[in-house]
Amino acid sequence: MIGDITVKVCGIMRVADAALAIDQGADYIGINCWAGSQRFVAPELRPNLLREIPEAKRIAVTVNPTLSDVLQLLDDGFAAVQIHFDPLTKACDIAAISEKVGPDRLWLAPKVADGEAWPPEILKLANTFLHDAHTKDAFGGTGKVSDWKRFQSLKKANPSKKWVLAGGLSPLNVVEAVAAGANILDLNSGVEILPGLKSAEKLSDVRVKLLNIRQS
Repeated sequence: MIGDITVKVCGIMRVADAALAIDQGADYIGINCWAGSQRFVAPELRPNLLREIPEAKRIAVTVNPTLSDVLQLLDDGFAAVQIHFDPLTKACDIAAISEKVGPDRLWLAPKVADGEAWPPEILKLANTFLHDAHTKDAFGGTGKVSDWKRFQSLKKANPSKKWVLAGGLSPLNVVEAVAAGANILDLNSGVEILPGLKSAEKLSDVRVKLLNIRQS
């Protein structure tokens, strides 16, 4: 935690970046396990990376996984699985996954166009939800800022859930994100030099700004 804010640093591909993020106060480290991502970490490379990350901080990030995929990721040592999916395509059976692994071990990130309502039926399937920017041909990691007004509405209407704000967060807007009601931030492209290569300077800048919020 940095000040009063919980922080996840996503798209980690290197041991050095995992250590850097943890040193800067990251509560969670996201590792992309979906082969369609430019930040994909292949299965054979994950054990070396996971050894450097405390188990409670490990979040597997994937898209439209099967139940078998999710069970394998948990068996590999991840604390939870963050699932990006399009509720309209039914390509992923979120209900079956939730029933098997439980809502505590899932972070759900439905792909819903800006301004549209989230499907209410998914709210019972997890305790943590990630609100990301909508891009037609991508699942996260685009650098686009998400619909903060919808995030505020969802959080206010469902206070028993944990709401993670993602999408284009960087040192330039984390203070505004917190002011908008976010207390769990997901950082990725906004703290990078290149995709998958994190910036020590940007992570440090985020830390300073979040700590200054607490002091003020």
